[in-house]
Amino acid sequence: MFNLSTDLLVIDLEATAGSDEKGNQTNNYIIDIGAVLLSKDLEIISTFESLIKPEEEISEFISDLTHITNKMVENKPLFPGVEKEFMNWLVISLNGRSIKKVRLCAWGTYFDIPLLRKSYINYGINYPFSGTAFDIKTMAMMWHSLSGRKTDKLQVSAVAKEMDIVVDGKYHRAITDAVVEAKILQRVWKDLQGFFIEDKSGIKHYSITPDC
Repeated sequence: MFNLSTDLLVIDLEATAGSDEKGNQTNNYIIDIGAVLLSKDLEIISTFESLIKPEEEISEFISDLTHITNKMVENKPLFPGVEKEFMNWLVISLNGRSIKKVRLCAWGTYFDIPLLRKSYINYGINYPFSGTAFDIKTMAMMWHSLSGRKTDKLQVSAVAKEMDIVVDGKYHRAITDAVVEAKILQRVWKDLQGFFIEDKSGIKHYSITPDC
């Protein structure tokens, strides 16, 4: 059996999308944060969401993508204010368990986790999490491969559709994506616990042989 020894915290962020002097996209400021705390048994304990006021304009492209406008965030707190609310929520939800032992999870750890760390650094706030992170996208790719599915379409929405996950909200809003990502992780873990993944034809592809 697969066992976890700590809680998991699924993080999803939306950000501004400016550009540097070379024309490369910069994601300098978080505008939306969604988080789902999962127990060691991968049960959802609690969720957190908040818009954040950035220190640069939200582009039309980002507004079209996320449906978050400059007007929606103009009276919201900057990152330090939301971070305090976020930490209060997490401490209460953990009920005495250590934040340092929580493992961050994201859909591809190349965007959300570095952006979160960058935000802490930019505002001079101590980063409270450990350096390790869990990549849900990689787990989803493994699930697709073991069940005979194509691995070239791994957007959150595409994977959720394959898994028949009901979506409550709009994609590219942080809390919607975070909750769906948490449910994807639950599904992968459940199938692996059974030592098989079932494909569309109902064929069981055994990926791991139990010791018993």
